[in-house]
Amino acid sequence: MSWFTYAKGQFALDWKVFWRNRRSTFIGFLLPVLLNLVIAAPLRDKEIGGVNAAGYVAVGLLGLALVTSFVNLLGSVVSRREELVLKRLRGTECPPSAIFAGQLGAGGVVVLIQALVLGGVAVVWFGAPLPADPVLLLLTLLGGYLLFSVLAVALSGVTPSAESAPLVATPVLVLCMFGAGVFTPVAGLPGWLQGPAGALPLSPVIRGLRTAWFGREFGAETWAGGPLRELDLLRGWTAAGPSLLLLAAWLAAAAMLSRRLLRWEPRRG
Repeated sequence: MSWFTYAKGQFALDWKVFWRNRRSTFIGFLLPVLLNLVIAAPLRDKEIGGVNAAGYVAVGLLGLALVTSFVNLLGSVVSRREELVLKRLRGTECPPSAIFAGQLGAGGVVVLIQALVLGGVAVVWFGAPLPADPVLLLLTLLGGYLLFSVLAVALSGVTPSAESAPLVATPVLVLCMFGAGVFTPVAGLPGWLQGPAGALPLSPVIRGLRTAWFGREFGAETWAGGPLRELDLLRGWTAAGPSLLLLAAWLAAAAMLSRRLLRWEPRRG
């Protein structure tokens, strides 16, 4: 069979498992959508940095969806390893890249559906504008998804069992949720926290997504501040450049860690 056939089979398997597992469905799909209704919706009549505050938070939740996909992928990889699924697959003709391509593909479609739901609610209900730069938006979203997917594969190597996977994933989820500017701008945090918060792996993703969506240079906005300057397409890419570089650095580091830490079978003893 071809590489594509193997990857397609893994995709179909992961797609079915995801929607049949209530925990995966809640964390990986429903959580960002519910938070959008609970936290973003009440901000429909407010602004931050000159943009609709509800839309601002909704785009942040789109970034958070990448982290919830990380939580699910980490648990899935560890479970397959502990059940010897990865070991058996590695002993077949199925290429290792096809195994993870199928998993990442299924998760990627889920994130894309979330993007359509969150974006649709932001535009239709919250009154946010359509994305100013769809290409930059998709590139940032893709880069962020690859980063957290590779990070999940890497951290699976230091996760001893499926039961302990939440202990590894939850700190990453909480740090990104409250420290990367999902709900409130990083510039509003205490000064000593702004540097570490801005360097979290989700922070450049959210800055890039908001710049692409609203066509403004985000990063220094506060609830009490004035409107941010509007950018044309070229200046938008220039403004997003540092965030994209930081995202690329995180992706390279995660890829190196995954090559060193990934285990195909349970640890003995």
